[in-house]
Amino acid sequence: MSSAVFAQTDSELRKRLETLEARIAELEGRLESKGSHGTEIGSHGFNRENSRDGAISKQRSSATLARVDHELEKKPEALRVQAADLEGILEDKGWHDTEREGHGFGRKKFHGGVTLKQDAFFGFQTILDAGYEVADNIDFTFYSWLWTSPNFGRSRVISGPQGTQVDAGGNGLWTEVGMGLNFRFLNDALTINPQIGMLNGALLSSRVVGRGIRAAEGVVPSMTLTYDDDFLTGQMYLAYYLAIRDERARDFIHNWVNVGIKPALFNFKNVPVSSIGVHWEHLRFHKDRIEGNTGTVYNWIGPYIEFALPMSLALRFAAGADLKGEVSKEFYQASIKLHF
Repeated sequence: MSSAVFAQTDSELRKRLETLEARIAELEGRLESKGSHGTEIGSHGFNRENSRDGAISKQRSSATLARVDHELEKKPEALRVQAADLEGILEDKGWHDTEREGHGFGRKKFHGGVTLKQDAFFGFQTILDAGYEVADNIDFTFYSWLWTSPNFGRSRVISGPQGTQVDAGGNGLWTEVGMGLNFRFLNDALTINPQIGMLNGALLSSRVVGRGIRAAEGVVPSMTLTYDDDFLTGQMYLAYYLAIRDERARDFIHNWVNVGIKPALFNFKNVPVSSIGVHWEHLRFHKDRIEGNTGTVYNWIGPYIEFALPMSLALRFAAGADLKGEVSKEFYQASIKLHF
């Protein structure tokens, strides 16, 4: 934007300068004509007055020209200052629309990312997380987690080769949104992010999964602790999925811990790997208010590797064993995240 401003002002200055030069040349021509005219009629007694007027006019034109030159010399610097001020104003404008008047939001205070994720149990997921600095070392955070497994959606009763069956459909998919505060410590190396989310869909509230589709069928308090410096990285996540509507059929606990090291620890340079480490993840069916069946759903542990890609992208892959072994004896999980 500042380059466009400079180009426009430079063009305008050139036009004004050309106009001034043409005007000055015209004035000088008139003065010369006037001076020569006064000399010609000087024999009739008018040359002294005309010569004095010509000298005064020339002095005035010289003073005007000097003043114009001085003003033109000051113009570029003044324009640079104005452009810098304009650029500062633009940075303070709304983070989503710089063409309108600013309303307190600044792009530099905003951060976030979009994650595309898939694993052996939950299937495909899309996660949007974002934060905005509201005070020193404190961010207001918000997120949306879209779970797309049809097993969490509306179910229907159908007739099959083995009689009546319950078939999960694609309606009423679990949708999670939430917000919280992120506290930053140790020059942003350590962050603690408590959040509260709202669950919408057809998983927690009915005796039969998917029998009803409900908004706000549950809440999810969560806590995320993250550590990341030049050599080490790690994250701990804990969330409780609490049913709050109708039959309040089931609650879940979902948590993970991962710890990794970075290539810089071994002085490796020009390596596209962000970190290598261990990933542990656990899902527990914590309460069943209908039948009382509770227990661990899966218990994963295995190595992970994360790559740093251009355009603020990160690719992560984890795989290993399921210690519970009922869903599957092995697990896999892949994600790609775009940071902005």
